[in-house]
Amino acid sequence: MITASGVRVSLGGRPVVDGVTVSVARGEVVALIGPNGAGKSTLLAALCGDVPLSDGSVMLDGRVLSDYRPIELARLRSMLPQQNTVTFPFTVRQVVEMGRAPWSTMDGVDEALDATEMTAFADRPFRALSGGEQARASLARVLAQGAPVLLLDEPTAALDLRHQELVLRTARTRAARGDAVVVVLHDLGLAAAHADRIVLMASGRVRADGTPAEVLTEALLTEVYRHDIEVMPHPRTGRPLVLPVTVPSEDLT
Repeated sequence: MITASGVRVSLGGRPVVDGVTVSVARGEVVALIGPNGAGKSTLLAALCGDVPLSDGSVMLDGRVLSDYRPIELARLRSMLPQQNTVTFPFTVRQVVEMGRAPWSTMDGVDEALDATEMTAFADRPFRALSGGEQARASLARVLAQGAPVLLLDEPTAALDLRHQELVLRTARTRAARGDAVVVVLHDLGLAAAHADRIVLMASGRVRADGTPAEVLTEALLTEVYRHDIEVMPHPRTGRPLVLPVTVPSEDLT
């Protein structure tokens, strides 16, 4: 559905994404992970078409992004950025309805509010919400857009445990319907539990691309994150459990 081939992005004269090739198919949830500054969000922006490429290309449904008219792109891919700023006193419903701008109907707005548990907040001012509530309302806008490619940048960062699971179950539901989902995550446990594939980035490059079991190994994670990491199978699902090695409190004195 969407493919980056040899993508390079430079910001401030410095390469932030350096020769990345990655593809995401319909029906797949792909998690982008890596330490701060690895290039995850910039790669996501490149997949969206929001940053110019120094080299390489991004293909969406077999066509280069630049071949699409803006309204065509808006009907094919949707993007949830890390920061969601609303200046005017719009209600939650009005913000979610903005996701329908590429279309002539409001189909999907109520479904998106329900999926993010924001129906009861629909008539509240967006700016009066907590950070986590704003994040869910912004996700509802992206879901309402109805695009078959969802690009989500740290959608769980401001959420409690229940709503982290809600967001990623929603991503899996969309993938099960045939959408392609790319999500930037810092929580490796969430990535292991919900992603079909994981792309591990470091210093702007892909270090590993595969199943959670293939990518989330102690040796590789310890090297990339520069901290000792333990990986063990979940007792019920068998998927990797990732834990940082902590220093006992008595050793800190």
